[in-house]
Amino acid sequence: MITEETRNESFLKTDRATRRSIILAALGDEELTAREILKRIGFNDMNFVRPRLTELMQSGRVEAAGKKWDNITERNVTVFRRTK
Repeated sequence: MITEETRNESFLKTDRATRRSIILAALGDEELTAREILKRIGFNDMNFVRPRLTELMQSGRVEAAGKKWDNITERNVTVFRRTK
C-alpha cells in the first residue's frame, strides 16, 4: 500500500534521537504542551514533536504532568515534563 510505504520511508529518514534531544532541551525544567514545545523550537508541524514525545514517554524520560486548554484546537491537551 502506498501510504504505508511513504510512512515507512519517512520514518527511516527521521533522525529520531536528535529530535528527542531537541525536545528534551526545549522542555528543560518546565511543563509544556506539544504545541508550546513546537513553538519554542521554531517548527510548525506537530508531527515533528508528537511521535517523539510518545517515544520519550515510553522510555520513561518524559511524563504527563496534567492538562491545559489549547486555544487552537479548543480542547484540553496534555502537558509534559521531564521525569526526575
